[in-house]
Amino acid sequence: MPEVIGHRGTPEDENTLKGLRDAVSAGAAGVEFDVWWTSDGVPVLSHDATVDRTTTGQGAISDMTAAQVSLLRTKRGQPVPTLEEALRYVAEQRMTGMVELKPTPTPAQVQSLLALIRKTGTAEYVVVHSFNRAAVDAVRRAAPELRTALTHEKTAISGVEAARYGTSLNVSRFLATPETVEDWHAAGLRVYVWTANWEPAWETAKSAGVDVVLTDRVAPYKLWARTACVVVPTRN
Repeated sequence: MPEVIGHRGTPEDENTLKGLRDAVSAGAAGVEFDVWWTSDGVPVLSHDATVDRTTTGQGAISDMTAAQVSLLRTKRGQPVPTLEEALRYVAEQRMTGMVELKPTPTPAQVQSLLALIRKTGTAEYVVVHSFNRAAVDAVRRAAPELRTALTHEKTAISGVEAARYGTSLNVSRFLATPETVEDWHAAGLRVYVWTANWEPAWETAKSAGVDVVLTDRVAPYKLWARTACVVVPTRN
């Protein structure tokens, strides 16, 4: 049965510490979250380049200082966490933390990312991933020992190509079939699929042989997994 990761934590409190905690409380084996950098070089959690959709503020994160971001609240009243806060939670729980880089980081931003991973002791827990191939390349060049992954959608990708970007592949669930997963596994990749939110998608992912499912619905997934994992008794 594939493991389950809370996509952005939870959709109700995405990219907040509350969202991460709620996903883990529901049974997630790890959490996924998105990172942008402030104007003074501090990585913070946000899916969007701006804070308009998720907070009561407005503007691009790259135009704000970390102090300004710290004053923001989401529309459900939660603060916007720094990456350090999220990584400390990952370390506390000893769980997978999927860190998605939204922009292509500058060399200074890559170093700030690596410094936080070292500071929080999370190298063994994190998977740094991105749709942006240049972002993954930048991290791999700076820290080849880290687990990294390409996040990919729309078109087919071979295991050989995906393995250029790390030890895992985070792929759209629509591309995961028994044949493609076999190819990715043959290339030594751990296969994550996103974003699978309903039983038919979970069953397809399981049948394809993927390793991990990213979902917005951790608790329903865990319930489904318990009922779908039927042990057939053997006869003596």
